[in-house]
Amino acid sequence: MFDFTTDDSFEIEKTIQYELSIQVSLDGFSFTAFDTFNKKVVAFKTTPVKISSNLLLVRHLKDWLESESFLEKRFKNIRIFIFTAIFTLVPEEFSGDKLPENSGSLLFHEDATTELIENKIAVLGARLIFTIQSDLISLLNQFFNVNLEILHPLTALLSNQVKSEKRNCAAIITTQKFFFLTVYRNGKLLLANSYPYLHYTDLVYNVLNSFQQVETARSATELFICDVMNKNKKIEDLLKPYFNHISKLKTGPAIVNHPDFNHSIQLYLSAIEL
Repeated sequence: MFDFTTDDSFEIEKTIQYELSIQVSLDGFSFTAFDTFNKKVVAFKTTPVKISSNLLLVRHLKDWLESESFLEKRFKNIRIFIFTAIFTLVPEEFSGDKLPENSGSLLFHEDATTELIENKIAVLGARLIFTIQSDLISLLNQFFNVNLEILHPLTALLSNQVKSEKRNCAAIITTQKFFFLTVYRNGKLLLANSYPYLHYTDLVYNVLNSFQQVETARSATELFICDVMNKNKKIEDLLKPYFNHISKLKTGPAIVNHPDFNHSIQLYLSAIEL
């Protein structure tokens, strides 16, 4: 958990110059304020909350938003990252109004309680499509009353491939109920998927099986690991016997007085350019 922490350059009167990034998941909520002029995070806070299902997410999110007075400030723009397991990648030429009218229900069991969200990933010539609850969108629009950018975390990860000196690279982002896995070989995306897990052994099995399926050598892969609530150590220890090169997620901008945050998914999503 990260309490409300600020950089020395943070000025509460200048939030209109900051980009607000909010991360929403069943593990809890977090926010960061990114100084777009100086290119660094100047404030952040993470609040772990164990939420049993998506049906309860909106209620918990409403309580959290109303408890954080900082979020009532005016910001340059606002990004909302929704950690949801189900998504798909669609080539750009088949997205938007070219999607079949029933594509949402076919791909996601979309109904009147959900809405289809599309994120453009220019580097792939594709769009990442996912659904979220309609009442969640309504809550966010009512609370902020400004235009919001609603994003999937993999949109950021796929738009800006993690840099590695190895031939292959992969990234794992874990939550309490599922994890995301991306795999690149020679700079080419081979896999972007999510997997449910009950125990960490499930996670290890799915990672190893996925590498076998895409025929990619783990010995020539740098694996980046991060957790939505920054609980990386156990997963790293479990995967060490199978990967020679395991690293923490790296970003440019940092909070120098908080080294743990400097490798967090919150910082990565805040600092990424989309």
